[in-house]
Amino acid sequence: MTPPASVPLGAGTFADAAPLTAFLLVISLTLLLCLLLGANSHGIEDMYASGHSVRPWTNALALTGDSISVITLLSTTGLVALAAYDGTILAAATAGALGFLLVLARPLRDAGRFTLGDTLDARFADRGIRVAATAATLCVCLPLAVVQLTAAGRATAALVGMEGTAWAQWCTIFIGAMTVCAATLTGMRGNTVLQAVKTAVLFLCMGLLVVVLMAWTGWSPDRLLADAAEHSPVPGGYYAPGVAYGTDLAGRLDLVSLQLTVLLGAAVVPHMIMRVKTADSGASARRSVVHAIGMVGVFCVLAVILGLGASAFGDGQRHGRFDPQSAASLLQLVKTLGAHWGGGLLVAATVSAVFLTSLTVVAALTLSAGAALVNDIYAQRSRSGRVAKGREVRAMRWAIPAVGVGAVALSIGAQNWNIDFLAQFAVSAAASAIAPALVFALFWSRCTRAGIVWSIYTGLGTTAVLQFFGTAVSGAPGTLFPSADFNWFPLGTTGLVSIPAGFTAGWVASRLTSAAPTQGRGAPAQW
Repeated sequence: MTPPASVPLGAGTFADAAPLTAFLLVISLTLLLCLLLGANSHGIEDMYASGHSVRPWTNALALTGDSISVITLLSTTGLVALAAYDGTILAAATAGALGFLLVLARPLRDAGRFTLGDTLDARFADRGIRVAATAATLCVCLPLAVVQLTAAGRATAALVGMEGTAWAQWCTIFIGAMTVCAATLTGMRGNTVLQAVKTAVLFLCMGLLVVVLMAWTGWSPDRLLADAAEHSPVPGGYYAPGVAYGTDLAGRLDLVSLQLTVLLGAAVVPHMIMRVKTADSGASARRSVVHAIGMVGVFCVLAVILGLGASAFGDGQRHGRFDPQSAASLLQLVKTLGAHWGGGLLVAATVSAVFLTSLTVVAALTLSAGAALVNDIYAQRSRSGRVAKGREVRAMRWAIPAVGVGAVALSIGAQNWNIDFLAQFAVSAAASAIAPALVFALFWSRCTRAGIVWSIYTGLGTTAVLQFFGTAVSGAPGTLFPSADFNWFPLGTTGLVSIPAGFTAGWVASRLTSAAPTQGRGAPAQW
């Protein structure tokens, strides 16, 4: 069967009202659901941790939703379309990240109450640890929220046929406003339900796309693999390693660095930590992660298949590593398939999935950032270490919109930028600062307050410096500063250096300082 002719990404018009109608309908239903869920979310336990009462399968659906962001959806398929081997390796690392979270799940659920700061400070009752944890949370959550909103605005505008920066900005504002409403009204209890709904919609959408794609290939995997290689930018080496990152030493190290960063960083972003704490017990948290590993694994398989399809029906042009068009491969595939089957049904389904994916993940990120500011900074200011719960809830109602509005404002200004480096920085910061601090706090009895603080600040500082002077920011077309060249650090992802730096700083600081008496839940678990 002949593959469908490629349809330009911006070929949609207002005459095809199905995608726009679906977008508005999903927005209306989501707002209604937020209002209904918000009526049952009043207490501080509901706001932060859904009452610590979420059952394993429900929590697994929500955890899967937290793991799959707009960037995961678009970038994984885009990288597979560009380079099959490198993209598949990234997909495998995304699923493997939950394996690292499985190791942390039980002690993570049982240590502290709500936030990263609670977890790290469970043994020490030290304000400095909470300040460091808040800094790490903001450094991870804000860049990720900006990237999610910017990508969702661009993707939504392209799918509903509203091309141009102005339309992308309006879509970003619209999605951002809905995100702020969802996070403020529902808290973590409502976000759990929204994440479960998003996961179901996303899998239905991707499954439908895979079915249509395989139908066009005559249900022949060999045909799909051959067409993907033939229409790829490098037909003779599409399945070889190093197509996207290079085959020299720097390219190979960059791919290893990316794998290590995603493997450790994607598991410990702050909203994932808060999600684990919604489980009703440590054993339930482990079961939730086990179920989520299977679901994320299925998502990665579907993403790889769609990436191959995007290559098979692509234009054969090679885009740069940081070119936004590489992330548009899935959108191009949806437009092409939708033009030849089902009218606007596929596009409408994808619009709904992209919107819900952005809404739920950004809502979780703003919740995490707001919780860090309120629970770890504001609520600790009194001599007793806590403020009235009613005041804390009201503070959260203000903190979440403040974080959300700030993220939307930054996203609007970043519409014409290549912001892939922000996603790389955020995940690298989580892997280099949060992962070492958690490992030390949860598993090493000789860890000290100084060890936790220094692992966080060293990981953040090393990541920021190396990222700014790396290949993702300058020195090539498609980077943030394409006309400048100050990339003395040869890698685009910093994890290969910044992760060992974070672990080393925490170990050295703990060895050089004496351990304070344990004041929290007792000694940590041993390896």
